[in-house]
Amino acid sequence: MLAMAIRNAARLAPLAGPLLLACAAGAAAAPGVWRCAAAGAPPVYQDRPCEPGREQKDLAADPPPLSIVPFELPAPPPVARTKPRRTEAAPPRPRRSETRVTGDAAERRHVREGMSEGEVLARLGSPDLASPKAGRKARWTFLPAPGDPQTLTLIRFEEGRVVAVERVTVR
Repeated sequence: MLAMAIRNAARLAPLAGPLLLACAAGAAAAPGVWRCAAAGAPPVYQDRPCEPGREQKDLAADPPPLSIVPFELPAPPPVARTKPRRTEAAPPRPRRSETRVTGDAAERRHVREGMSEGEVLARLGSPDLASPKAGRKARWTFLPAPGDPQTLTLIRFEEGRVVAVERVTVR
């Protein structure tokens, strides 16, 4: 085994000289790193020689005890505007009361258990108050209206169907 390693080393010895020479030439041709500073300014490390009048130190010839990697920030890309600015004010959004579906308040008397949410919505319109759906349960409240004065109507739904209707007279 040792004899084999010696033979392999003997075959590679003629290549070692030119290889070392090529590596040394490449290192000498590589750009250096310079430390430049002005009076009262922190040092700046760069990959090109300093401007005249600045302290100069070639870090390739006299390296510091730490590694320095040259880095330049790329220029930011131009910002493309997708929408032109509007100079006029946007039209006001309609209020919730203006967008509500309205129905006949007199129909509130005819809501029965077993009706679907869609049927109630078609007959009475949007509720004045609606509880958030907790699972499959919901509660709609209709406040007194001209077609049904002095009456508060509470409708409870489970799984999309009316399970209870409560009409309360308020004065």
